[in-house]
Amino acid sequence: MYDLERDWSLSFSGCGFLGFYHVGVTHCLSERVPHLIRNAPKFFGSSAGALHCAAFLSGIPVDQTLQVLRDLVLHTRSRNISILPPSFNLSKCIQDSLHRHLPDNVHQLLSGRLFVSLTRVSDGENVLVSDFQSKDEVIDALICSSFIPFIFGFIPPSFRGVRYVDGGMTDILPFLDTKTTITVSPFYGESDICPKVKSTNFFHVDLTTLSLRCCSENVYLLYQTLFPPDLNVLGAICLQGYLDAARFLEENGIRVRPQPCLNASSGELEVLELPGEPVSLETTPGVAAWGARPQGDELLDHLRLSILHWDESILETLSPKFLIALREAVRNQDGFISKICNSFPVRVMSYMMLPCTLPMESAIAVVQRLVMWLPHVPDDIQWLQWAVSRVCSRVVVHLLPTSRSQIPARDQQPDCHKSEHEGHPWPLCSS
Repeated sequence: MYDLERDWSLSFSGCGFLGFYHVGVTHCLSERVPHLIRNAPKFFGSSAGALHCAAFLSGIPVDQTLQVLRDLVLHTRSRNISILPPSFNLSKCIQDSLHRHLPDNVHQLLSGRLFVSLTRVSDGENVLVSDFQSKDEVIDALICSSFIPFIFGFIPPSFRGVRYVDGGMTDILPFLDTKTTITVSPFYGESDICPKVKSTNFFHVDLTTLSLRCCSENVYLLYQTLFPPDLNVLGAICLQGYLDAARFLEENGIRVRPQPCLNASSGELEVLELPGEPVSLETTPGVAAWGARPQGDELLDHLRLSILHWDESILETLSPKFLIALREAVRNQDGFISKICNSFPVRVMSYMMLPCTLPMESAIAVVQRLVMWLPHVPDDIQWLQWAVSRVCSRVVVHLLPTSRSQIPARDQQPDCHKSEHEGHPWPLCSS
């Protein structure tokens, strides 16, 4: 049982393009228990979880967040081989989006409240950073936390002169105290807020700090983290997050009606419960929006195929404003030309032409990345020299054990990368 009088922290797991799930969870908590979100002392996040926390704590509206995720998914799905083409730089797309949408004072809003999980390249240890001096530092930390080696690039980004990669490689669900932290994950497992599996299979697999149930659903979800599905599927995942958060509140005895949004329309406010007057479910905005939904709504029809029977009543309390924003985000807005380009014959022809187009695309991408790399050449070359020398020294030690005492210590990064502890990062204690 969760005591609402206590201050609960929230931890959001890394999940790639399944970040839609986190949007649904936070929107449900903001509507039903706004004081829990408002009084939460710490938000923990890794990769996509950290990106979502940064957007939420920055005050970005939910409809704008959904549109940003939509644009990122459409940009990725427009490629023949998703995130793998050499000309597609997902890390650069995320960085540009963060610069565009985060406020200038984001470092003041997040410092001391958002804890970003990073994996330090030099020793493979996990580090939590929560102190930011500028907007650029916030973006650098978020890019480091979501950087997957060999998929996003070969040279890892840096935060305050130290190289880091995806925090999910060492701690995908970060926290400091399990007794005061509510964990959120879109995967079937043992997190506080997560989908409930329908099978009786009780086998689990531990992915760093995240416990995953062994089921076919998780295999499909893990694939979708890097290869985004159709927008309707992602929209259903967002609604699934809303339902799972509402179920979590009900299971812990927290039965709170959704609170009206500050910018709710007058029509929505008129049907809200008045003091001392009972309100029928048929007159609530959620039920009205649900009953008035168009026939053949792919978003909700897809969700109904996967939800459990006791979630049906929760669907009736969905915020109409949230449903409208979600429908707008997943709505097909392609024009006539886009429909032709995305048709099955054209897609087949594009795949058949890959042996011809891929080499040319790769050559253009290499030139573009070289031009973008020029300002960072000195630091990157120095880091590459350090990495190569470290690998060579370890190979020599394993091949020639007698020369172990003759090999100089090379496990420290170059001098220009020794500012690691100036920002007081929080190293995560390992058992």
